[in-house]
Amino acid sequence: MQKVKLSIRYIIGMCLIFPLAVLGQSDFSITKINPVLLKDADAVVRVDETVWEIKSQAEAVLKSRLVVTVLNEKGEEGHGELRVHYDKFTRITDISGNIYDASGKPVKKLRNSEIEDYGYGGGADNISDARMKLASFGKKSYTYPYTIEYVYEVRDRNMMSYPSWTPDQKEGSAVELSVYRILAPSGFKFRYKEYNGVPAVAKSKAPDGSDLYEWSKKDQPAQKSGDLYQLPSIERSPMVMAAPSDFEVQDYKGNFNSWEDFGKFYGALNAGRDVLPAPMAGEIKTLTKSARSEREKAELIYKWMQSKSRYVSIQLGIGGWQTIDATTVANTGYGDCKALTNFTLAALRSVGINCYAALIRAGDEEVIKSDFPSNQFNHAIACALVGKDTLWLECTSQLARPNFMGTFTGGRHALLITPEGGKLVKTPDYKPSQNIRDSHAIVKLEASGDGQVEVKALYTGLQQETRASVMQTGTKDEQKKWLLNHINLPSLDLQRFEWIAGQEKDPSVTEKLSLNVRNCATKTGTRLFVKPSLLSRPFELPSVTERTTDFYLPVSEYNFTDLDTVSYEVPGNYKLETILPAFQISSAFGSYELKTIYENNKLICARKVVMNGGRYGSKEFAAWVDFLKKIRKADRAQVVFVENKL
Repeated sequence: MQKVKLSIRYIIGMCLIFPLAVLGQSDFSITKINPVLLKDADAVVRVDETVWEIKSQAEAVLKSRLVVTVLNEKGEEGHGELRVHYDKFTRITDISGNIYDASGKPVKKLRNSEIEDYGYGGGADNISDARMKLASFGKKSYTYPYTIEYVYEVRDRNMMSYPSWTPDQKEGSAVELSVYRILAPSGFKFRYKEYNGVPAVAKSKAPDGSDLYEWSKKDQPAQKSGDLYQLPSIERSPMVMAAPSDFEVQDYKGNFNSWEDFGKFYGALNAGRDVLPAPMAGEIKTLTKSARSEREKAELIYKWMQSKSRYVSIQLGIGGWQTIDATTVANTGYGDCKALTNFTLAALRSVGINCYAALIRAGDEEVIKSDFPSNQFNHAIACALVGKDTLWLECTSQLARPNFMGTFTGGRHALLITPEGGKLVKTPDYKPSQNIRDSHAIVKLEASGDGQVEVKALYTGLQQETRASVMQTGTKDEQKKWLLNHINLPSLDLQRFEWIAGQEKDPSVTEKLSLNVRNCATKTGTRLFVKPSLLSRPFELPSVTERTTDFYLPVSEYNFTDLDTVSYEVPGNYKLETILPAFQISSAFGSYELKTIYENNKLICARKVVMNGGRYGSKEFAAWVDFLKKIRKADRAQVVFVENKL
């Protein structure tokens, strides 16, 4: 009888928080799970329910209920905690949780003492009014399998963003039911768009007359890991994006019906904040008076800005979208991406250079859905129009070169904030011919097969980024450790190394290495087996040769040109025994060429690899695997020398 009463109280509670909830999802016995969903799963999501209830243009309520059956420690790591974020515009009105045993019997409720509160602004370089509630029942506290349930509700007064929804779960998790509902006052206008085969919306009326939009997906088996070439999530995962038409936040009104409208709102939000103190404006005029072009002026100002300021993450005010004014940055010497961009623009405008802020989604391989105007950005940069050229400026780095966007912001859409509104444009991308590794190695080969190796390599474009970062931020020991983990040799002593930053317009790093390499060549009896591809980048074969979906070679990893030349000084008492290898391979994915020359006891091996990253159709996968196999076969080629005993 007590169990029946508890179940009734549970159902009543869920009706209050989720008035449209699927009440059939209240028996969480593991025996109710379809065996198909248990295959390869660490956890099974029984219910993942999100409700976005729009109250007006200025307010909404987000309700979430997540019920997960945890099968093992991995599943617990993925689903054991609940994180709920809030700030001055959002208020958490409810957090609750329950634990159920394997039979579905409730065994514990979440206590207030198990909910912790954290701030984001604890560090010197992080100023924020954002906070987070963290709820957890503890790790390894319950016998597997068990079921964990979290419910929370948040009242939101920042209506610039609506939640997006994807029914796909974390790797290793199956899904019984995932639901997204949007409730809106009758006739209320907002926008949504469906992507990547997500089930179509079901429209209806709620009992109170509100418009109800619902998307759901059932019975998704766990996704297997190991796909080296999957498309970016935004291109492969079923997804619903939602956004406001007209909205209000604090004392500002706007709409996101178009990118032009988005830009107008951002411009109005930050109008009048680009005024510099008069003495600083005078300093800039003096700095640039002898410049011979607008580009030179802009580059001088950019370098000046980098010396005058530093980056501090600041998430205050209207969703972190309103910039600190330029005068404050001038006086304090710091700001976030918006503030430093605005400060740079103020300096450029003070000498008559036409320039704009640009909103962008930063991060490796990050992109937006350009056909759906909405708040998809997480960063701001500056764009200066100098003569007939466009000069892009990353304002948060004191070391970045002008117009080099790299993997952080290169090759993607940005929204220019012009007086006429937002204009969607593309930032520069980086072709294989720009991302070069040009390596020259001299190997003094001993009769034992060991060798002393001197290497000088030039890295440009995207290929220099990681080395530049380690060089700028790592200690000497950390740099050496990084190198030892990235030199493609099994057994070596790194005697000396040096990294030198290039002084050219485009960033580069020159790397010098002195190595003692054991078994640089393989000694077998009276023969030495020498690899022409010593120190070259290796290529792994995928575990499958066919696929049914498109595949992706990330341009940040696969748009490159490798030029590797190795010169072996062969011991004088050895003579060439084999034909010198030569290969030439071409495909849609790139090209490979290997040439070898032997004269005066010197074996010179020149290897060139060009790769073309991007998206390819599933029917092309077999050709990709064949291309890799041919490269690997060529890289296994050896030149054999035999001891001359005469």
